[in-house]
Amino acid sequence: MNRPAPSLWQRMFATWLVIFPLVAFGQWFLSVIAPEWPPVLLAAVLTATVVPLSVAFGVPLVLRAFARVKSTAGQGVRS
Repeated sequence: MNRPAPSLWQRMFATWLVIFPLVAFGQWFLSVIAPEWPPVLLAAVLTATVVPLSVAFGVPLVLRAFARVKSTAGQGVRS
């Protein structure tokens, strides 16, 4: 059975949930290992790692979790 696609706000929230911690950690990590790199190079390296990780793994994982929670919440308790 096909589930309906997640709403726009769910996709946006899932994307933010994945990207924010990856960017925060990536900025910290790059500041430790490459503090002298120019900002454009730091941004290029950060986006080249965060975007593929987010799109390929992170966002689909969070959206599946949303769907699982939604399906179990929809069952409810029946008397």
